[in-house]
Amino acid sequence: MVLKSVSGWLLGAWLAVAGLTGVAATPSEPPRPSKWWLEAESRAAVGITDRQSAEIERIFQSMIGDLRAERARLERHEKDLSRLLDTDGIDEAAVILAIDRVEAARSALAKTRTLMLYRMRRVLSPEQRVRLDDYHKQQERPADETRRHRRF
Repeated sequence: MVLKSVSGWLLGAWLAVAGLTGVAATPSEPPRPSKWWLEAESRAAVGITDRQSAEIERIFQSMIGDLRAERARLERHEKDLSRLLDTDGIDEAAVILAIDRVEAARSALAKTRTLMLYRMRRVLSPEQRVRLDDYHKQQERPADETRRHRRF
C-alpha cells in the first residue's frame, strides 16, 4: 500500500519535472505540467506552507541542472544507437555497447530524478503526501478520459 501511494506521488511529481526539463512541446502535445509546489490550487489542496514550497523549490533548483544534463546525455545516446541500428553490416558488439550506454544514461537520469523526488517528499508530512497523491490522481483523470476517447 505504501509503495503504491509513493509510486503515485512519484509519477505525479515526475510529470512536473518532465515538463520542466526544457523539452519543447509540439502543437499536438498537451500543455506541460507546472511546478505544483508553487501553484495556489495544488498548495491549497495539499496544505503546503510557504516554507515547504520554498524548500521544495530549492531542492528542485539544486537538481534541475543535473536532470537536464542527464536527459540530454540519454537523448544523445539514443540517437547514436538509432543511427547505429540503421547502419548495414554493423558489428553486434558495437550495438551491445551502444545499448549499454543508453541504459546507463537512462538509469542515471532515473536515479537522480528519484533522489530529488525523495528529498521533496521528506519536506511533506505523511498526511500531505496522501493529499498530494489524491490531488495528482484527480488531475490525471481528465487526461485518461481524453486518451480513452481518442482510441475510437
